[in-house]
Amino acid sequence: MYFDLKPKSERENLFGGEYALNNLSEYLQDDSTRLIIIKGLRRTGKTSLLNVALNELKADSVKIDVRESPYFERKEFFPYLVEQIKQKIEPSFWEKIISKISGVGISYKDLALDFFFSKEENIHLFFQNLNQQLKNKNKILVLAFDEIQLLKAIKFDYFIASAFDNYSQLKFLLTGSEIGVLDKFMGKRDYDSPLYGRAYMEVELNRLKEEETKRFLEEGFRQIGKNISFEEIKEVISQLDGIIGWTTYYGWLRIKSISHEKSLERVKEEGKVLVKRELDLFLNTRQAKSKYIKLLKFLAKGENEWELIKYAFLKEKIKVADSQLGLYLKELSDYGFIEKQTERYLISDPIMLKAIKE
Repeated sequence: MYFDLKPKSERENLFGGEYALNNLSEYLQDDSTRLIIIKGLRRTGKTSLLNVALNELKADSVKIDVRESPYFERKEFFPYLVEQIKQKIEPSFWEKIISKISGVGISYKDLALDFFFSKEENIHLFFQNLNQQLKNKNKILVLAFDEIQLLKAIKFDYFIASAFDNYSQLKFLLTGSEIGVLDKFMGKRDYDSPLYGRAYMEVELNRLKEEETKRFLEEGFRQIGKNISFEEIKEVISQLDGIIGWTTYYGWLRIKSISHEKSLERVKEEGKVLVKRELDLFLNTRQAKSKYIKLLKFLAKGENEWELIKYAFLKEKIKVADSQLGLYLKELSDYGFIEKQTERYLISDPIMLKAIKE
C-alpha cells in the first residue's frame, strides 16, 4: 500500500522507483561494483528503495540504520556492527571466524565480545577472516548503511577505503540525505580523502514531478477504495511540492477518514515541528546562528540571488563578507536545507519554507 507510513520493503509498494530500483539491483548483482550510493533530499524514499533492493537481493546483507546506532564513538560502533553481522550469518560460519581470530579462545558472551571488538586490531582481524570465509564459500556480503554521513566523525570512510582495497567479498551500499555532506564523505574533489578515486555507482532520488504526484495520489486512493477530487490533488501538489514522504502522510491521514483540509493542515503543522527540529540541530552547532536564520528568512521572502541577499543584509546593517556568505550558502546546501537552481538559492522543502516564513 502506497500510504503505509513505514519504509517500504516490497516492489509493489514502491511508487515511481522502478527505474532507480532496476539500476540499483543491477549494480548489486555486478561483481565489479563494490560501492554504491543512494542519494536524495530528505523524505524522497531512499530508505524504501534500499529496503526493497536488499529484500530482492540473493546475496546476504546487513542493514545498519546509523541513526539508531552508537555512532558517536568508534570503539562503540564497531562492536555494534560486528553484532549485527553476527545476527545475519549462520552460527557455524560465525564460529569459524571467531575461532580463527581468538588465538587462545574467547568467551562467546556478549560482554567478552564487546571488549574484544573494542580493540582496533581485533576489528581488522575479524573482517580479514570474514572476507576469507566468504571467499571460501564464494559468497558476497552486502553491508548497507542508511545515513552514512553521520559516521564521518568516527572516520568510517577510512574503514570503507581499507575494506574496498583489501576485502574483495564485501560490497557497500550507502545512503545519505545531506547531499553535500555525503559528497564530502565520498571524497568528491578532495584528493586527501580516503575514498577519493574509489570507483562507485550512484542512484539519485528526486521529488515527484506534478504528473507523478497526481498518479501517486490516484493510485493510492484506488488501493484503499476511496476517491480524490482533481481540486484536492491540485492543492496537495501545490502545498507539498512532490515530497513523497509528506504526500504519503497526507494519504495515510485520509485513510483515517480525516477530511482533505484537516489532513493537509495536519501534515503542514506536524511537519513544521519536525523540520524545525532538524534545522535547530544544524543551527545550534554554528556560531553565526543568527546570520543563518536571517539568510533563510531572506530566501523565504524571495531575496534568493547573490546580489539580493547581499543587499538584504546591508539593509539590516549586518556585516557579512562574501567569503562568509558563500560558506553559509554552501553549508545550507550541503545539509539539504536549500538547493541552487541556476543563479537562485531555494528552500527545498515547502513545509520548511512555511516554517521559516512563520
